[in-house]
Amino acid sequence: MSVTSWGKCTIYVQKVGSKKNEWTKLPTPKDGTTTVTPTKGDTMTQVEEGGGIVDRKTKKSTYEAAYQLFIKKNQSQPFKTIDGTVEGNFRLAIQPEDAELPGVYMGNTTIGAEEAYTTESGALITYTHSALIPEGDAVAKTVNSKGEDVYCAYRWRVITATKGTGEKYALTFKKPQDGNTAPAEITETYEET
Repeated sequence: MSVTSWGKCTIYVQKVGSKKNEWTKLPTPKDGTTTVTPTKGDTMTQVEEGGGIVDRKTKKSTYEAAYQLFIKKNQSQPFKTIDGTVEGNFRLAIQPEDAELPGVYMGNTTIGAEEAYTTESGALITYTHSALIPEGDAVAKTVNSKGEDVYCAYRWRVITATKGTGEKYALTFKKPQDGNTAPAEITETYEET
């Protein structure tokens, strides 16, 4: 049992707007290539004469998740790429090796793909998920200080995967431990069950 969310991860994707709780488990990425990179939002300031700062506001951060998959014999890639792009939007869940720990959840992403080859690493595709705001997504929802629902591009979630039919998985999500509040399950609604 780990203390932190590290080690071999498992990555799941689902088309945004799917009518069933069916996620695709991706092949294991190349070692050490799965990353989430936040970019801090720009800070705006209002400065008065003489240089005193009157007000300051920071815009929301943006997030990108990336990983490299090997191009292997007799194994299809999970996404059809056309000149470095993947059509459609996808949800992304990155489950850490210890599934009781929080993992990464992005409820709406666009995907870019970079195909590369070296004699040392072989053929690889780097997939980059750029997070968007997932309006109406129960897993991405939080409440701000005014009591309003807010949907976040990036959330920590405890992810549980259950093998379904074929190569599909059903995912359930919990909010992570918050002070003395135990992890709380998040209810998602699909049109079909």
